[in-house]
Amino acid sequence: MSTSIYSSWQSLQKQKFVEMKKHLGSTVDEIFRAKLVLDIGCGFGYFEKSFKGKFVGLDNDLTMLRGNVAIFPRVFGDGDRLPFKDEAFDTVISIDTMHLLKNNDFFRVLKPGGTVLLSVFFNNDNYLDRRDMLLKKVKNMEVIKEFDILGREKEFVVVVRK
Repeated sequence: MSTSIYSSWQSLQKQKFVEMKKHLGSTVDEIFRAKLVLDIGCGFGYFEKSFKGKFVGLDNDLTMLRGNVAIFPRVFGDGDRLPFKDEAFDTVISIDTMHLLKNNDFFRVLKPGGTVLLSVFFNNDNYLDRRDMLLKKVKNMEVIKEFDILGREKEFVVVVRK
């Protein structure tokens, strides 16, 4: 996706994150409070601007990393080969990126008992494929919550525990 297109979606992303907070309810505290959180595919940092946490962002687009809208540590890297130690993070999130990754390296950097929040956008034609793809990536983990956001951009979200 081009950087210019992604930057034009800031208001759409903000609306999506408002809905996500509503669906997550008290789970938000479990996911983010006093936790070290890795955001794979952090982009401009729209998520970090909407949620509170101790974030480390990873993206493979230098323009997005340099143009961040939130202040937090950011790393240039590949989501399939994460440049972090094993079990380094309490929580891993990835919004609209997992469909681009072949590997599940996020599992390696997640601490035992850690939480993962993944989401992927979908349309009426690919909903089941996108949902199944995401659930397959977390198949050996305990599902805490899953839901759909049916706004202007439709999103499937799953929260799991290692």
